[in-house]
Amino acid sequence: MNMPVVKGWCPGALRPMESGDGLIVRLKLTGGIVPLDLAMKIANWSRRFGNGEIDLTARANLQLRGITDAGLPELRDAIADAGLLDENPDGEAIRNVIASPLAGLDPDALLDIRPPVAALEARLTGDAKLYALPAKFCFAVDDGGRFGLGDMRADVRFEAVAGPAFAVRLDGAPDDALGPCRPDDVPDIAAKLAGLFLARRGDVRRMRDLVERIGATAIAEAASLPLPRHSREGGNPFRASAQMDGWITAFAGMTLRVIGVGLPFGRISASSLRHLTEHANKAGAAELRLTPWRAILIPCPSAEAAEWLAQALPRDAFVLDPADPRRRVAACVGAPACQSATTGVRDDACRLAPLVGERVFLHVSGCAKGCAHPRPAPVTLVGNDGLYDLIRDGDPADSPALHGLTLDEVAIYLRQMAATDSRGPTA
Repeated sequence: MNMPVVKGWCPGALRPMESGDGLIVRLKLTGGIVPLDLAMKIANWSRRFGNGEIDLTARANLQLRGITDAGLPELRDAIADAGLLDENPDGEAIRNVIASPLAGLDPDALLDIRPPVAALEARLTGDAKLYALPAKFCFAVDDGGRFGLGDMRADVRFEAVAGPAFAVRLDGAPDDALGPCRPDDVPDIAAKLAGLFLARRGDVRRMRDLVERIGATAIAEAASLPLPRHSREGGNPFRASAQMDGWITAFAGMTLRVIGVGLPFGRISASSLRHLTEHANKAGAAELRLTPWRAILIPCPSAEAAEWLAQALPRDAFVLDPADPRRRVAACVGAPACQSATTGVRDDACRLAPLVGERVFLHVSGCAKGCAHPRPAPVTLVGNDGLYDLIRDGDPADSPALHGLTLDEVAIYLRQMAATDSRGPTA
């Protein structure tokens, strides 16, 4: 299969992206569910065909980096043998669905979202009329359980409510719920809303822009959905990312324990993935669950197994301590791996992490695109030929408050900020 390589594209297996360290191939794993045998295959693919570095993205996908042109055809064959290769690159590009990471396991969930997630992905890849959607257009399916997706930006969001059913929310109208929508109707409703977006988009780039232009009520009427209602129903959603790393939880009435393992800056090496997989298997786990918070959940059969696994993982490769300062820093791959970046931000982020105050979040970006954290942050650094522009309470595209800072000057700024933060507000 001979598919084009595109620079600056959202990378897939059929349409990889060229970067500074080779080709990037993204694996979109339905529901973020990775059986251990598949995890081992992915680690082996990374070592055999790439540079041994794997990224966990903000949409719970895995990216293999450093893939060579010569190895790409054989990698695609291996992905196809594993049942992960889409039929065409256009369908692959728009199969963007984020799901609650403990789907089917969380007893607090209002319903098992695995069937509607699979059906939604099948509709997206099989309906050629939807191929014109922007490559970043995204759907989220939230089961109403312990791991809510409320902090994840999605163009169309399906949130489980009593019924069982889904409330449908559009980006840009967070308090307006359309619906209810039956689980079996998720693919049709998603396709209808996507079709309305395509028919009316003009120069509108994302659903939030369309909501701003014509309003959620008009979209609901056009989609023949009940009009918006101003209530937020659901199970027990919360920002799981705040307690993810090293967190082990039990579910009432079950022996299941879940350990959350953070990945520093969303990166895991092939050898570390292999280590994690081997030890998860020894602990009696069956699968890994990828999250959009750049962390991996491992469901274990007992508290003893989960505790053993937590102790068996190296602290340099995994974030297991809630006090680890790397939890408060997001950083992209930077130069030279990214062709858009002019600064090697990963090493700088490691040096700056211990200086970040406990109530501060730092985003270190190699360029103004802000791939690692495409949202505002209290402090954002944008690399520029080895120096940094500093933005307060904004994203990388906003105007900097300070220009051309050296790393030492950034360090002084963060120390002063942490000292002020530790003293608390003044009267």
